[in-house]
Amino acid sequence: MDDNPKLSLLLSIFLISISLIKAENWKFNAVSISKSEYGIGLKYNNEIIKMESTLFPLFTTTIQSGNSNTYNYVLLDNLGNVVKEENFTRTYTPKTASINEVYDRENKEVEIPSLPQVFETNYIKDSKKYKPYDDTQIYTIYVNCDDEQYSNLKYQPFIVEYTQKNQNYANCTLNFITKTEAIQRTGILSITGFNSRKYKKLSWKFKLDDKIFGRKTIKLRANANDATLMRDKINTELYEALGVPSYSSAYARLNINDDIYGLYSIVDSIGGNWISSAIHGDDKASTGYNYKTYAGADLKYYGDSNESYANKLYVVDEVAKEDKEAKGNDWYRLIKFIRLFSEWNDKYTNEENKDALESLEEFFNVEVLLRQMVIESLTFSFDNFWANSGNYALYHNPEEDKYQIIPYDFDGTFYGSNDSPRFNENYLTEPQDCINWALKSRNNEDYYFIEALFKHDNIKKRYNVIMKETLDKVFNVETLSPVIDKISELIEDEVEWNFGLIDELDVAIPGFINRYMLKHFIDNVNYEKVISENKDDAPFGIKEWVDLRGGECRHYIQTVGDLSSGMPRITLFKLFNLVFISILVNIIYQIF
Repeated sequence: MDDNPKLSLLLSIFLISISLIKAENWKFNAVSISKSEYGIGLKYNNEIIKMESTLFPLFTTTIQSGNSNTYNYVLLDNLGNVVKEENFTRTYTPKTASINEVYDRENKEVEIPSLPQVFETNYIKDSKKYKPYDDTQIYTIYVNCDDEQYSNLKYQPFIVEYTQKNQNYANCTLNFITKTEAIQRTGILSITGFNSRKYKKLSWKFKLDDKIFGRKTIKLRANANDATLMRDKINTELYEALGVPSYSSAYARLNINDDIYGLYSIVDSIGGNWISSAIHGDDKASTGYNYKTYAGADLKYYGDSNESYANKLYVVDEVAKEDKEAKGNDWYRLIKFIRLFSEWNDKYTNEENKDALESLEEFFNVEVLLRQMVIESLTFSFDNFWANSGNYALYHNPEEDKYQIIPYDFDGTFYGSNDSPRFNENYLTEPQDCINWALKSRNNEDYYFIEALFKHDNIKKRYNVIMKETLDKVFNVETLSPVIDKISELIEDEVEWNFGLIDELDVAIPGFINRYMLKHFIDNVNYEKVISENKDDAPFGIKEWVDLRGGECRHYIQTVGDLSSGMPRITLFKLFNLVFISILVNIIYQIF
């Protein structure tokens, strides 16, 4: 056979054909978390294949499979030289071609469990187009902005230091990479928040020309003051468990003009698209007026003049053009609510509780606020509605012709008082603190709105019932730990990377710096405090706070006595029906 060249040629062709039949086209997709000057390569069978990118930071390539199903990715400089290599081995599977793998990150399948539903929700949460963010994955966002406009923002977050915000914007293109998609949009970038812009790691908001997942606004919270980057996320889970409308949240890596800022919470903005979806369950629903607030927005009545409220404490956030009663006056609904509440308070100061509550419920969703207040007390939310009369929206629901309060921005939680004189020094040893915790905390120790509610026994007892149910079902270490642990598992690799980026940011960007370490993250998620030379410490670990505050408020519930009159009237009505039917059935049984 060796002497027959024709036979040898045929055999060679046959063997090559067999190998080609066995070979398959394998597609790879890799997401860079480095600057745009670097590329990604595929290392397969000890060869480096340069990958192509048409939408940075996503790189792709297709190869013919060989005799191995293992591979990894490498980082390349602009000359194609290997700069860094992943230190773990990947295995090609049928799923590989359809997912966007992240360089230097092992693929994780982490499911964050839902908390038990304490109460039936009175809002819908999503709609056909506007769905909650997928919190089982971490998105990657690369933004390319007009450099001069962006520089104006990052170098000067305040026009006047710590008083006047820089409200300019930058024109940008945003590349949004998910586990299975790559989306590009244009829009404008601005800085969001007030205290958060005091930090070098800034928080950002994008207003898009076209929607992503039903959203025209994407908000990215830096969590620069939180060693766990989890406090805001856990609060959203608690609100969902109690049926309180609040934004959905997930995590994303952020790179703007090659300033790699790190890991962020990606959250909804409480605006028209979110309201249509979460409150009304319809993308095309007509929404009512919505007002955002700043610390000191006490909801006191100062007359019917618009100028009395257009004082930077209230902001008209959504306008309802179809509101015929408002007649184009954008302050009308805010003033009407404040006036109605003031009149209710004056009328029912000395009236029976039952009549007072029924009258209030005619124009205000009291139940959802009490649920929110329970969470604010349990998490010691020192920068929100109860303690600071800020970081909430007042929404007029035109379908119900009722007002409701919607909370947002929960980074100032699970810290306790942080030695602030605004709060009781003995807040973990005095049970009544679970309802009196914010007595001194508001501007000028103003307690007007809360005092007006709690002087009625039915309202106070309903608050206590909600507190008891929340403690029993969700606000305890046993129930919260699986959620906390899964979030921690999902983001731990990103957290260490995130902390290391703060000193790599442009040195000219001003602001506070927290040099947290992975140990701080692990400790503070659990039972250890963070005390360091950083701007922000954390005197309680999250699980530690849940344990301590939960125990304190269980003690409080034991001191308040009978809670039966605090049951919702609908529950009592159902109970009456059950008793009545039971008696009726028994009578019929006796007759026949």
